[in-house]
Amino acid sequence: MTTRLLILWLLAEQPQHGYRLKAILTDSGFAPWFALEDASIYAMLRSLTKQGLARITGEEQTKGRPARTLYKITPEGRRALKEGLTEAFTIVHPRPEPIHAALAATDEFEPAQLRDALASRQIIVNERLAKVRTQAPASPSQSLVRREIALLEAESSWLNTELNNHDQQWGAPT
Repeated sequence: MTTRLLILWLLAEQPQHGYRLKAILTDSGFAPWFALEDASIYAMLRSLTKQGLARITGEEQTKGRPARTLYKITPEGRRALKEGLTEAFTIVHPRPEPIHAALAATDEFEPAQLRDALASRQIIVNERLAKVRTQAPASPSQSLVRREIALLEAESSWLNTELNNHDQQWGAPT
């Protein structure tokens, strides 16, 4: 759903070719927020065209480079974009994250291993939080930044609680 929405949104701004979409989605303003594979961009363009949500408007020829197919959003595509963006506000974690499996199976860990795993995640979350704050000015939306910061701060707080609970139950590491 994310790839579809991003491509429709960018096509709504102006006609684009796949290479330009790839450049936009992998630049410093987008890449930290959306992990997309190059192949998924081109596959999505084909799919959108097949569904009538985008159409080919011609080719762009740049000196010394192969011709690039230009795509434009259709009126149906604009409707699908609006519907998809509205629906995106109603979706909360549609798939479980890998950590959910790890949390469900914490009995597989020795207490010290579990504490180490939680502490490692705390470091990773705090590093991600610092990176988000650094990348904030290049983000496509400050709402996106604020949400990501809030989620990371909440997870950091939860991890602190888990580590404190662990230490109370099993004793602080020596």
